[in-house]
Amino acid sequence: MSKKQHTTVYGPPEMFASDMRKIINSAELSDIQFVVGEEREKIWAHKVILAGRCEVFRAMFADSKQAAGVRTKGKESTMLVLPDVRPTVFLTVLEHIYTNSCKLSHTIVVDVLASAIEYGLDGLVKCCVEFISDPNVDTVCEAIQAAITYNQVELRDKCMAFIESNTRDIFKSPHFAELSEQTLAHIIQSDGLTVEEGEIYEAVKEWGTVNMVITEKSMKEVLCNVLQHVRFPMLSQEALKDVEAENAAEPGGEFVPEHLISRAWRYQATKQADPKEAVFRKRAGAS
Repeated sequence: MSKKQHTTVYGPPEMFASDMRKIINSAELSDIQFVVGEEREKIWAHKVILAGRCEVFRAMFADSKQAAGVRTKGKESTMLVLPDVRPTVFLTVLEHIYTNSCKLSHTIVVDVLASAIEYGLDGLVKCCVEFISDPNVDTVCEAIQAAITYNQVELRDKCMAFIESNTRDIFKSPHFAELSEQTLAHIIQSDGLTVEEGEIYEAVKEWGTVNMVITEKSMKEVLCNVLQHVRFPMLSQEALKDVEAENAAEPGGEFVPEHLISRAWRYQATKQADPKEAVFRKRAGAS
């Protein structure tokens, strides 16, 4: 007599998501309340759902010492304060936990990605990465910033490919000045940038000028870890003379290290260099 075989069948995921969405942030039958963001907005949830879908929440609830019990409407409920996340972002995280889907926009996706990584929600991480994997001039700076910050290599490389094809437009974008030092350094190390080296130098200077104001540091301090990736030997002799003149006239003192300029002049004089060193390679946009 053969054993009965059982097959798992699934109903429509949209119907399940629609039903589960009804109980997101619903006080009915909830047993945990989050106080979220600077606005201290109250958001209700259900421990069993959070624990079943998220190991971080499971561990959090298992350690009763991390949560303060408060009595609400005659029931024992847990309250957790999350001051560093926006309510819209946390509600998006909950939406994904409850329904395995969520609504994303460019105004919140980077913060949602950060929360997804923090809570170990790989499915939500994938959704965020896919959402921002088709960048444009207005979004690519924030996208590559997130990719580098959160070690999303595939997203980083997609953003770099876009930047390499649209370098001049990216440099002109107001979002370029918002890049971190680490992200800017990564970008200007690329051989594939489609502009002349002089434009890269000017873009770096412009970034430095903005960040001097923000950080209240000198140009030398702001650019100390970035200028080494500018390929000064690839500048013309006239451009090098301009760099020296600007450097000498900088109110806060010379910001381009002397050894970078000296190396460039040596190359101009001898045209001898190690091709393995990036600083002696022409970019894709060099004439």
